[in-house]
Amino acid sequence: MSVFWDRGYHDASLPDLLEGMELSRGSFYKAFVDKRGVYLRALDVYIEDAVRKTGEILHSNPSPKAAIKQAFSRQVEESSGKEGLRGCFVVLSAVEMLPADDEVSKRIARLFRRLEDLYAAAVIRAQAFGEIDSGLDERTLAKFLVCQIQGMRVLGKAGADRDATRAMVDFALKSLD
Repeated sequence: MSVFWDRGYHDASLPDLLEGMELSRGSFYKAFVDKRGVYLRALDVYIEDAVRKTGEILHSNPSPKAAIKQAFSRQVEESSGKEGLRGCFVVLSAVEMLPADDEVSKRIARLFRRLEDLYAAAVIRAQAFGEIDSGLDERTLAKFLVCQIQGMRVLGKAGADRDATRAMVDFALKSLD
C-alpha cells in the first residue's frame, strides 16, 4: 500500500513493489498474480480500515453528536501536518484512476456509501436523542459530512494548516445544530 500511496499506481514499478513488500518475484506472482491485483488488494485493505475506524469512533460515545465531532477531530489530525501532506490513499486513487477504471470507481463509490451509511445512522441516533434537528435529512447531512472529510484530505495534501482545518470543521459541524 505504501508504495502505491507514495508513487501512485502507474509510477509504482515491480521492483518498487518487491522491495516494499519484501517479496521475491516468484512469491509476488504466486500471491497476487500481477501489479493490479496487489493494488486492488491494497485499496480494499485501506477501505476496510477506514470504515472500521470510522464506525468505531461513531459508536464510541454515548452522545452520537459528540461521536461525530470526535470523528471529525481525527480527520483534522489526518488532514494536517506530515500526515496531511501524504494525503488519503482513496483520494489519490480517485484522482489517478477515475473515471477510466471501473473496478476502482466501484470500490471508491462503495466506500463513500458505507461512510454515508455510518454518518446517517449517527445522525438518526442524534436526532432520536434530540441532539440534532429531526427536520434535517440524515442522508443529505451524511453526504455533506463525507464531502467535508474528503475536501479536508485534499486540502491537507496541499499543506493545510491544522488551525485552519479545525476552524473549517467547526464551521461545517454547525450544520448539526
